[in-house]
Amino acid sequence: MKPQDQSRFDYGRKTTDVVISRRVAVGSSGLAILGLLSGSVFGQEKKEPDRKEAEAKSRKDGQERMEQLKAFSERMRNASPEERRVQEHQRAIKDFKDRLGVSDKEWPVVKPRIEKVYNLMHPLPQVRAGNEQARTEVEQRSSELRELLRKEGTGADQIKARLTALRAAKEKAAQELATAKQSLRQLMTLRQEAELVLSGLLD
Repeated sequence: MKPQDQSRFDYGRKTTDVVISRRVAVGSSGLAILGLLSGSVFGQEKKEPDRKEAEAKSRKDGQERMEQLKAFSERMRNASPEERRVQEHQRAIKDFKDRLGVSDKEWPVVKPRIEKVYNLMHPLPQVRAGNEQARTEVEQRSSELRELLRKEGTGADQIKARLTALRAAKEKAAQELATAKQSLRQLMTLRQEAELVLSGLLD
């Protein structure tokens, strides 16, 4: 073969190689794009059931809350004043479960400590025999001092004794509440503690 012909042959081969290389590159790019698109579609298909499942769960939770609220309202209409107070008391404690994001597994541990603090801050009257309502020690000492002050001729020593008893009862209640709050605070995350401070249950 002549050098000139050989040169033409080599040039043709190089041109063919370039064309083939471009085709290979274009084909590879197409496969890569197709792979990305396929991955995106498959990813969407995978996320779609998760999204639908989350929406279904949200609807179900909403329906359950509505049913609970309806049942609560019905009970409140048919309840006596004392029963209403008890139900409102129980509902207020239960609301902390959702507000704090406490799981069903954690709630049996958290609930007694929330109840302890809430009951000390918002005590319910306990009815004794004969419809007599039991009072807290602070309420009892306050009542005794009030009755003593209504009497004529009450001596200073008597007032001082009743006043000392009332202050001691208040100090005891304050210490008990502080201990209950600290016990509750130990279980809380910083965000949960902030929620309880806003609600007035913690300082």
